[in-house]
Amino acid sequence: MQDNWDDVRLFLAVAREGGLSAAGKQLRLDPATLGRRMARLETSLGTGLFVKSPPRLCADCCGG
Repeated sequence: MQDNWDDVRLFLAVAREGGLSAAGKQLRLDPATLGRRMARLETSLGTGLFVKSPPRLCADCCGG
């Protein structure tokens, strides 16, 4: 369960910063690692969390 809470914290950073690169800089994590963690969180929740619209990621308020 701790991993899920860590992933939620990372999700909030990605949503706030608008992308994996910016959040990675803030968190001092590689954007690829953040991408994998977001994918894992989406899988565990059974829904998409972001609308991928370059150049930013937007949190998907509808969950899909």
